[in-house]
Amino acid sequence: MELQEEITAYVDNQLHDQLITLRMRELIDLDAVIRDEFLIQKKVKILLSTRFACGCSSKRLQKKILSNISRM
Repeated sequence: MELQEEITAYVDNQLHDQLITLRMRELIDLDAVIRDEFLIQKKVKILLSTRFACGCSSKRLQKKILSNISRM
């Protein structure tokens, strides 16, 4: 996994390997560039979660999206 993806997975709490999780925590603590990227991703995630409502799209919109995907 690319480092950028690992940072994203760490922010999203999606790392299931404890060794990778510990390594990411260590890298964040020791490397300023990685720490900055981690903080940026964390802040963006928080910002998006507070700005956009979670909800389901309408059935009509779902059908339209599925129809467009099937035409690709």
